[in-house]
Amino acid sequence: MEEIKSFEKQESAEQRLIRLLKEKGTEDPETRELLDAWTREQEERIEEGNDPAAKIEFNFKRARLYFDAGYVEEALENLEADRMEAWNENREELYEAIMAEMDMMERGLEK
Repeated sequence: MEEIKSFEKQESAEQRLIRLLKEKGTEDPETRELLDAWTREQEERIEEGNDPAAKIEFNFKRARLYFDAGYVEEALENLEADRMEAWNENREELYEAIMAEMDMMERGLEK
């Protein structure tokens, strides 16, 4: 029991979210609460800063979280939003990086 508590303390919020999404799914109240809290925290960071790429980075991070938890469609939806934002901001390198990530995730779907 002591080891489990120690392990839980070592988990980052993202690691815990991935684990809960895998184990319990998106409809689980604990998972939903943690996901909402994590999202609010990320959105607050975006609002506090003045980095125009922060929103894209947040969606990218959320996409990776969903992908790592096995929610590929949700991950692709987040990356699609990023892709459009990068396109609208004429950020070609970022756009290409997002497209590469989407391609990698889509290849994972085909397997």
